[in-house]
Amino acid sequence: MLYWLPRLCLVLLAGAVIVFGLVPQTSEGVAYTLLIIILGLGLLSLTLHIFPPEKH
Repeated sequence: MLYWLPRLCLVLLAGAVIVFGLVPQTSEGVAYTLLIIILGLGLLSLTLHIFPPEKH
């Protein structure tokens, strides 16, 4: 369950952004938003690689 919790939260957050219309209006805003999401997922993957949940 610990493995899927961050991904579930990310999907819920992305759904809330789309539903409430918080998507940036400019292409620059969209690019920054995508970069932040990609960096966040990269950090999550790195954390899970360094500290695998099945070992803790």
